[in-house]
Amino acid sequence: MKGTPLRLFILFFCAAGSLLILQSAFDSSDHGKAERAVRNYKIGDRQLGPYLEARAPGGVWTTEITHGCRGIVRTRYDVAAAHYEFDFDVPGHTIHPANESGKQALEAFATVPDGGAPHD
Repeated sequence: MKGTPLRLFILFFCAAGSLLILQSAFDSSDHGKAERAVRNYKIGDRQLGPYLEARAPGGVWTTEITHGCRGIVRTRYDVAAAHYEFDFDVPGHTIHPANESGKQALEAFATVPDGGAPHD
């Protein structure tokens, strides 16, 4: 039984490393899915991402996993004047506004007629 503790340590180290690699891959996938889902959210032929970018140009898109077990990823579009936040439910494929600016932007996006310019 000589060397058994070393073998167990190596086995534990490899298992922990594998778990970290897998979790990183799942997290990366969730970040990408959330940003794509929010930016490409459609009503008719219009998409939310280009609508927000036209309404408030020069912003930056970011994501943050807020509830890993439930699969909720917060997607933000940040500009100097406002921060639009949306929660994307990865398993349910649904988008919800996460702050007042996000709620107002979704409501305005839903009321803009097809082909119309965004209004503020």
